[in-house]
Amino acid sequence: MSTYKASIYNYVFNSINAIIVIINGIVMVPIYFHYMSVSTYGAWLATGNMVAMLGLLESGFSSVITQKMAAAIGSGNKEGYGRLAGANIVTAIIIATAILLVGLSISPFIADWINVDGSVVNDIRLAYIIALLASSIAILVSLFGAFPQVWQDTKAVGMINICTGLLSIASLVAFLLFGFGVLSIAMSYLVRALLNLILQGTWILRKWRHESIQPPTYSISETKLLAKDCIFPFFSKLSGVLMGNSQSFIIAHFMNPALAAVYDITSKVCYVACGFVSQTNGSFFALFSLTLSSGDKEKIRSVFRNTTQFFAISLALIGLYSICFTEPIINYWVGLDKYGGTKLLIIIVIAKMVFQFRAYCNNILYTGGMINKSVKLDILCAIVYIGILFVIIKAVQIYAIPLATLVVSLLFIGWYLKLIKKHLALDARMLIWEFSRSMFVILPFVIIHYTLNFDYKNIYMYIGYFIIFSIVYAFVLYMTNIKFFRSLLSKTRNR
Repeated sequence: MSTYKASIYNYVFNSINAIIVIINGIVMVPIYFHYMSVSTYGAWLATGNMVAMLGLLESGFSSVITQKMAAAIGSGNKEGYGRLAGANIVTAIIIATAILLVGLSISPFIADWINVDGSVVNDIRLAYIIALLASSIAILVSLFGAFPQVWQDTKAVGMINICTGLLSIASLVAFLLFGFGVLSIAMSYLVRALLNLILQGTWILRKWRHESIQPPTYSISETKLLAKDCIFPFFSKLSGVLMGNSQSFIIAHFMNPALAAVYDITSKVCYVACGFVSQTNGSFFALFSLTLSSGDKEKIRSVFRNTTQFFAISLALIGLYSICFTEPIINYWVGLDKYGGTKLLIIIVIAKMVFQFRAYCNNILYTGGMINKSVKLDILCAIVYIGILFVIIKAVQIYAIPLATLVVSLLFIGWYLKLIKKHLALDARMLIWEFSRSMFVILPFVIIHYTLNFDYKNIYMYIGYFIIFSIVYAFVLYMTNIKFFRSLLSKTRNR
């Protein structure tokens, strides 16, 4: 399969998997409340996010492993690839086992840490253990997934992921109907992880047997060297996971599980939408990295401006619609009794947008080759975030997480911009201008929206308002970015 086709398949399948995640994370939530209380669901979010944090740590390894194996294949170093393939398999087993053991060691205390109601303590603890097992298996799947990536054969694995995702949702519904309650969510994760491991593992083994691909060879020294190279990326990923996935646990620990559910539901629309922006930006960063390495200053300037404009426009769009339309979505989704209020929503959205801008700056450093500097700043950022959070959480309670995120992001953005200007010779002022300009464009729409205060309970009137709102915003957006959109249209036609 060509690199171009493999990338297209990757993008398509990742998008479909993102939709499956939305079904699990949004569409299924109202159904959960028919089978469990808000407090029980909040307790699951807190423990489930702890498991997710453990599971996400592997990506600090997978990115390095994938890059190294791809480089070995690209240079024709078959023996080197074989050693790296063996090191990948050994590393996957070690990481999965270590995370399972660490997770099990804290399982007796998990319910106490998040103030779980005594009537559901056993269910929450068992759900945590099942989800932990699923996460450990998913780590094996993820690291073994580096093989189809470097072979540039992503179609079969993409189809497997979609099928297992759909089967996971079907199993979730079945478990709920059979009365497993909160255990159903964890059991559906285990179903998907096991099916992925069996089907993807079988496909990889068949590929090795029937095609002339260098088989893995096992070397202790290669495994140690790979682990050494992964240390900083691992801690960088740990810092990102702490900032992005610890909210439910922190709220449940310092307040109560019901508030964790309220926070999650209030932030859900913004967080899911930002996930799509991050995914879309990934494809542009690859282009930017290649362009930067070319040394063509004019081309670098053009690509940098276009990617920045695209990012700023996308982020502003998400911010506007999250602030203005989250409340009616929650009203029809799960009910306003689970909504944290407009004030909390606005602070969450602003904090998330600034956080995304900080992450964008950090990714520019990463794609510009400043990998060690980038990951060290990620680690430092997480340390400062935790420090600020513990200082303010008693005083401001549920607002502490978005406020700490906002403060630490603002502190580090200036640092990133100085490094971008100094080491990459890029126009940092343009980056600030594009981001600020996009935020300024949405401000009048937010003010007008809350001034008009349309009654969203009249659904037909509100749909009409939404359409008119969107048309006017699209017109203003086009007029304020006319050069960008004309350039985008011309490039599309040329292709």
